[in-house]
Amino acid sequence: MTYLISVGLTVGILAGAWCFAADSFQLISFAGFLGWATYFAAGGGVKGVKLGLCSNLSGVIWGILTLTLCGIFPDVPYYFFTIIFAAIMCWQAHLEILSFIPGTFIGNATFYAVNALGDSPEITAIGLACGIFLGIISDKSARLLAKNEEA
Repeated sequence: MTYLISVGLTVGILAGAWCFAADSFQLISFAGFLGWATYFAAGGGVKGVKLGLCSNLSGVIWGILTLTLCGIFPDVPYYFFTIIFAAIMCWQAHLEILSFIPGTFIGNATFYAVNALGDSPEITAIGLACGIFLGIISDKSARLLAKNEEA
């Protein structure tokens, strides 16, 4: 069995389990899927965990900071803070651990979507982190399946 077929099987099974778990524990399922996608997009493995988790969470922090400043300075248009923090989310890529810019924007957008639903930043961070964990499980189990089939 190829890795692609194996990962499809493991992702499919885990996706169903994740939806059930997210509903059961009042988590946001799409946040998990976005963290999961970040893991693979960041290269998978240790690199995917490190870059994915750190970049996603930094995006959440920038979202919190943006909304906080909008609350403190209600007369300043929100897009002023968006301009500043979008630039910073790119500039922070000078730090290796925050170098996966798409992951930062994924974390940031996920924060705003979850916030629009009325949920907390913690729920966003938990969902994204669960997605990274699901990425690890699906990737490792798919590699094991593919390896066992080749033998």
